Amino acid sequence: MVREELGKMFYDIGLRVGAEIGTEKGIFAESLCKAGLKLYCIDAWTPYAGYKDYTKKSTLDSYEAEARERLKPYNATIKKGWSMDLVKNFEDESLDFVYIDGNHDFKHVTEDISEWGKKVRKGGIISGHDYVRVRSSIECQVKDVVDAWCHAYKIKPSFTDDEFTSWYFVKQ
Repeated sequence: MVREELGKMFYDIGLRVGAEIGTEKGIFAESLCKAGLKLYCIDAWTPYAGYKDYTKKSTLDSYEAEARERLKPYNATIKKGWSMDLVKNFEDESLDFVYIDGNHDFKHVTEDISEWGKKVRKGGIISGHDYVRVRSSIECQVKDVVDAWCHAYKIKPSFTDDEFTSWYFVKQ
């Protein structure tokens, strides 16, 4: 399976409502929405110290505008803000899935799995992108966090088969 098939898999197993953390241009969000899912799109679209992926406000502004336009026809609610601020607006176990693709450093990935994971119901799916150590020239610590998390909680994750592998596991 490749990443673009995750939305269909989520739908086929009865998942309907989720959140994508790190929406960027809305390309993957659109894929999830096309599968018939209700999606909350979480992104700050704001440069900040220590975030190396995008540093120009004009670039992020254009990505936000592109995401908003792309997602207009779908059942998507865009929430602009920081992940750890917006997570507080969701009740625990109120989502069927979360897909994490925000800041790829150790601290932020750990926070996203920990806090957004609480928002996913038991039997739902916690997932994310970039199960790699280096993405282009940017250090990516997703693999380290997912491996440590799964080892600590005795979870066996599954993976997609594409260049920047996605990971997922069922919340117990």
